[in-house]
Amino acid sequence: MSSFSDQSLKLVRDLQSLFVRGLEKVSQDVGEDVCFQKAEWLRDGGQHGGGDRFYCAGSKVFNRAAVNVSHIHYDDLPDKALASATAISTIIHPRNPHAPSVHMHISWTAMKDGRGYWRIMADLNPSIPNDADKRTFVKALQDTAPDLYQEAANQGDKYFFIPALNRRRGVAHFYLEGYCTNDFDKDLGLARAIGEKTIETYLCIPVSYTHLRAHET
Repeated sequence: MSSFSDQSLKLVRDLQSLFVRGLEKVSQDVGEDVCFQKAEWLRDGGQHGGGDRFYCAGSKVFNRAAVNVSHIHYDDLPDKALASATAISTIIHPRNPHAPSVHMHISWTAMKDGRGYWRIMADLNPSIPNDADKRTFVKALQDTAPDLYQEAANQGDKYFFIPALNRRRGVAHFYLEGYCTNDFDKDLGLARAIGEKTIETYLCIPVSYTHLRAHET
């Protein structure tokens, strides 16, 4: 496994741990002691990697929540162009409709010809829109990546558009597809910053605690 793949795997593992601990604390703050369960899977019996997910379903706080990490590699298969793919993908749907859902995906893809690129995505998706939540989420991303925010927002608007409904999914998007500046350390830093800020902001949206508490009672 290459140094880049090692570093990307450490990144997604760090983000997974950060998010799971934070989600468990949200539950504890409203009086429910939830411990996320772990499930593992293997690609070809582990020969080509695998992954795991920490999940919770049917609790007082979360209708469904999962924080997934995967790492697959095909160094031993010369016919495959893909060398490795490493990703974190999250799906968080609170039970209370006033508390927004969030989806996040950060991945590093390495090809055997030496090319590599990132996908960096964050999406706030409430059942009942709240302007304050939207402003908080957008400002956090703007502050984290001021030079890239508009490009990422535009890509997100296109990616999350649903033609059949003539609307976009969610209210705030950050989406970079095939992102690479040929400076891996800089790009890794961006991926980490967006991931950490998305998690931090989602867990601290001001209305979330009161909404969850109100729903519980």
